[in-house]
Amino acid sequence: MPEIFKSPAFVISGQDLGESDRLITFYTMARGKVRGIAKGAKRSRRRFVNALEPFTMLNLSMVPPRTTGLNRIDSTEILDNFPLLRNKIDCYVMASLCCELVNLWTKENDPQKDLFKLLRWYLDSLNEGFPPRKTTLFFKTLLLALAGYAPDFDLCLLCKRPPIGNHVVFKLHAGGFICNECRKSGEKTHKISLGTLKSLRHIQNGSLDSLHRLTMTDAVLEEAWSLIKSLHCHHLEQVPASYVAVNGLKLEIGK
Repeated sequence: MPEIFKSPAFVISGQDLGESDRLITFYTMARGKVRGIAKGAKRSRRRFVNALEPFTMLNLSMVPPRTTGLNRIDSTEILDNFPLLRNKIDCYVMASLCCELVNLWTKENDPQKDLFKLLRWYLDSLNEGFPPRKTTLFFKTLLLALAGYAPDFDLCLLCKRPPIGNHVVFKLHAGGFICNECRKSGEKTHKISLGTLKSLRHIQNGSLDSLHRLTMTDAVLEEAWSLIKSLHCHHLEQVPASYVAVNGLKLEIGK
């Protein structure tokens, strides 16, 4: 009999499978992203007791297939379901976006303990009442770095010097900026302010414990949000579906 796999895990997505089953995708500490079938989950909620709801943290036990096929979810024990963030629509939508991004960026059976730690920090932060839009910006910026696409917010791509002036031109395909002195006249540009560049540099290089102390103006937050969203979409070569819900939110900027 195959050995049962056990690990702390987050639910990052789920879909119906046939008339009674559910296919659940988890991000686990031990193996990274894994998928498993929850037999009879649609017929009876008693067996899993809401453990398979989005972004629930749980102790997961799964039975691997004997030869080929999908894992079978054997048992679950809820560790945290982050109840406060579930009562706020903006927090719930933002958390759904970040779980979708984790799903899109990761491969199965490729564990990253730093990503598991980041996801735990993010959900804890939303549950504790930190501003959802700004906290989500933090998460998305750090996720890019963990995925291997950390932008260069320090030096100009061409002259290798720190930025000067009020704005720089950011190149999505190159993952960095060009200073005003190196920019070609008449070139189509994606301009960002030095304040935005400084804030993103702090997010990328700072510790999780210090991030919530960062202050950002509304304009900087929105400019940084737009840039990081564009970077994710560029490298993923798609727009994550959750952005439809994010764009529909009537949020006060930074709240």
